[in-house]
Amino acid sequence: MSYQRSKQAGILTTAEFIRFGFKSLVGIILARILTPAELGSYRQLFLIYTTFSTLLLLGIPQSVMVLLPKLRHIDSKREYISKVINLITILAFVFSLAIFAFRHLIADKFHNPGMSNLLVLFAVYPLFMFITQIYSALMLGLKQPQKTARFTIFSVVTDTVLILGLAILTKSLAYTVLGVMLSAFSQWCFAHYNLVYYKTKVGFDLEFLRDLLQYSLPLGLSSIIGMLSIQLDKFVISGFFRPADFAVFSIGAMELPFVSILSNSVNSILLPHISSDTDNLATTYRAAVRKNALIVLPLCVIFFILAKPLITLLYTSQYEASVPIFRVYLLILPLRIATFGIIFMALGKTRYVMYNAILTLLLNLVLNLILVRQIGMIGAALATVLVTWISAGVYLYWIKYKLSLSLAALFPCAAILRTALAAVIAGAFAYFTIQLNPGYLFSALGLLVFIVSYVVFGYLLKAILPYDFQLLKELLLNTLRKSKIIA
Repeated sequence: MSYQRSKQAGILTTAEFIRFGFKSLVGIILARILTPAELGSYRQLFLIYTTFSTLLLLGIPQSVMVLLPKLRHIDSKREYISKVINLITILAFVFSLAIFAFRHLIADKFHNPGMSNLLVLFAVYPLFMFITQIYSALMLGLKQPQKTARFTIFSVVTDTVLILGLAILTKSLAYTVLGVMLSAFSQWCFAHYNLVYYKTKVGFDLEFLRDLLQYSLPLGLSSIIGMLSIQLDKFVISGFFRPADFAVFSIGAMELPFVSILSNSVNSILLPHISSDTDNLATTYRAAVRKNALIVLPLCVIFFILAKPLITLLYTSQYEASVPIFRVYLLILPLRIATFGIIFMALGKTRYVMYNAILTLLLNLVLNLILVRQIGMIGAALATVLVTWISAGVYLYWIKYKLSLSLAALFPCAAILRTALAAVIAGAFAYFTIQLNPGYLFSALGLLVFIVSYVVFGYLLKAILPYDFQLLKELLLNTLRKSKIIA
């Protein structure tokens, strides 16, 4: 990955890390303000939105990042953007009506009678958020990640001020959800204002819709099925357990959000570039995988070690039951050094992404239902992890035998192993440091020991190269100099 693309990914990642930090702060404070049952209800609202927004968006945001860069003239881009916005607005109205119409059914299936009233208010959320979601995709498609970063910072501020403000003042779940709506409206105003330049008067174009769906539908279906697979364990838990139990599970049942931020930011930069330059696909992809491994693998090790003090520090001891679930989910992290489906997307082979998503969903459904009945909530986490590894194996098989690409050219296995070894050695030093006196002080000391050990052994094992230090230095200096990402 070139320096320019690394810089773009760095800008976007920095903004997303800021979002993650404040979003985590909101979640941590809400866990102290709301009861576990109320927190479970709050998280179930976003479970519904995240899952079914993917269903209705039909892969359009991902398609925009691939198709928009291929348009050469600004007038063509403006017309394309206008048509996309018109379509997204229609889909948002459909989703809002569906939430309102099925609110009683949703509340019944989640064993949560009070949710039906919350869904009346929450039904307007898609009207605001669909446009904000497509705004970010459009800016990335125009290769303007700085604008996406600015919007990310704006959304962080509105979420923190409005959601937390009303929650702290009222200690009421209903008013907290009202804060969510006000924040979403503010973000809609920001996106709408900044899209005015690109909008032009166009009617509803069936030919455009057909062309867009021809590319996005297989990708959209795979995204839908993939999202259902990811969220399936949470729906199963909601169906079998109470909202308070769901709160415990949902806190533990997460991949580290900043890892997904990293991979999504890198992929958002990579996809438009490798789609337009498939000749250098292997080189660009390989470089991204190596850089991702330098961050993802050590995070997997240190968070496994620090899982208990981290969960109890952030969410209090009443959520200690989340720890084993959290540790199980960490076993997915090694796969996040690469996004396998992006290769098929770049080459226009989106049907393989869809096939893999269908396989993953079916396997996940079967394993969730079996393991939850047999061993309880942790069975859902185990099912998700196992199926995710199977999915990656299927992708690797297709890359080699269907796309006829060299796995050795795409994946720097030796560099990945050296990085993993450095992380494990550093983890051993950290673990024995923490065992000297388990507690927050020695946990912090163990973290410091881990960081120093990882950098030292990573350098000695040639997992971390002098180029990586230089790149990090330049990215940090550039971020400090250029306050445009937060202006």
